[in-house]
Amino acid sequence: MIETERLSIRPFTTDDAEDLLSIWSDPANERFIGARPPRSVDEVRASIERGMPWGVWERETGELVGDCGLFFDEGHGEWELAYGFRRDRWGRGYATEAARACVRHGFEGLGLETIVADVDPANPASVRVLENCGFERVEEQADGTLLYAVTASA
Repeated sequence: MIETERLSIRPFTTDDAEDLLSIWSDPANERFIGARPPRSVDEVRASIERGMPWGVWERETGELVGDCGLFFDEGHGEWELAYGFRRDRWGRGYATEAARACVRHGFEGLGLETIVADVDPANPASVRVLENCGFERVEEQADGTLLYAVTASA
């Protein structure tokens, strides 16, 4: 588990599937760039069982507010940061707070040298989160998304 001033970040359990589906079902949540979001609680449970980024809970309320974490992306051949938050929690700095904590965990806890993230260029808030966490733009990918990276020495 990772704790920040306002957030608790931990692996999901299958008991979290219903709350997570409500976040992922929101069309404004661009969590699924190039992929179809899960459509049922059973699909979310299957994703949880396969392993995925961790859940993010508000410490004050105990409510699930999003997901954030690292996973090894076979396509990039690198560890990747991914995050997505409930629309009613946007603008509170949670994405940056959680992303910074996960990046720090990747470098200090897992010994990673590089972490990447891809983002839709039409999502300037997400670009800002990455830049606030020290990521720099690496390239525009074939699908139009932007690839960012941060290194442990940055």
